[in-house]
Amino acid sequence: MEEADRVVFQNPPPMNWALWKRALGDGHRQLIVSCLLLFLFGWMFVWWMSMLSGAKWGKLLHLMPKVIKDAIGEDIVQLATPTGQLSVLYVHLIVILLCLGWAVGRGSNMVSGEIARGTMEHLLALPVRRLTILLIPVCVATAGAALLALAVWMGVALGLRTVSEFAELSAWSFLPGTVNLFFMVFCLIGVATLFSACDHDRWRVIWRTCGFYVVSLIIKMVGRIWETGSWLQYCTFLAAYDPQKLILNPGQTWSLPLWGDASLTLVLAWWYNLVLAVLGLLAFTAAAVVFLRRDIPVSR
Repeated sequence: MEEADRVVFQNPPPMNWALWKRALGDGHRQLIVSCLLLFLFGWMFVWWMSMLSGAKWGKLLHLMPKVIKDAIGEDIVQLATPTGQLSVLYVHLIVILLCLGWAVGRGSNMVSGEIARGTMEHLLALPVRRLTILLIPVCVATAGAALLALAVWMGVALGLRTVSEFAELSAWSFLPGTVNLFFMVFCLIGVATLFSACDHDRWRVIWRTCGFYVVSLIIKMVGRIWETGSWLQYCTFLAAYDPQKLILNPGQTWSLPLWGDASLTLVLAWWYNLVLAVLGLLAFTAAAVVFLRRDIPVSR
């Protein structure tokens, strides 16, 4: 009997496949709807911007108060170009809310959602490791983040092909912003997963993650507006999310001082995405450590 039990625990592929199906089934409706909305919105955004000529768009930017210009943080002359017009899509409220919804929804469901539904105790009774129970939903959520970013880019690509005003632009020039969007969502999923691993109330995790994002955004804006406190914008993970800068200046470099006169020159896009990836991986690692060590309470 002991030998049979040992074989079951050492060969869990069928159960792992069941966990994969369950993870895919949990969020597939949200993913499909979000991807469809992002694709259509990206397409329509190109069309909407075509109705606003470059001269009118540039005049509108120059009429903005200085506070708003500082908060944007980008060169107004570059934003007045056709590429600059369309780069606004990557910081648009609709895109951010849909991506935030996916990150918060999937991250909060990892642990606290299962506990709240009373299903975590059943999952832990299966012949699989605890780490596997957490790792599979993380992989699914990460793949979903990639699909969301891809949906935005495909919407822009279709818009460029169907709207004559932007026919001279290439969809590939928006790829740096798309990759930056993916890593931002990846990092936010990690934060939500960490909060989820420390709690048993999914709604509390949702509010904490949303609050974390809002506070990070406020800190970034204050750092851009307040000249004396410009260092504040580097105290948040959103400092590494600047898709407009990466789209408008894809080859821009950043020098990291080392010692003496030595310095390390990095392409800004690689540096930004690396920071978000590392922060996300650290959050996932911390969530795994907490989940492996904590006691799982019975759902109320």
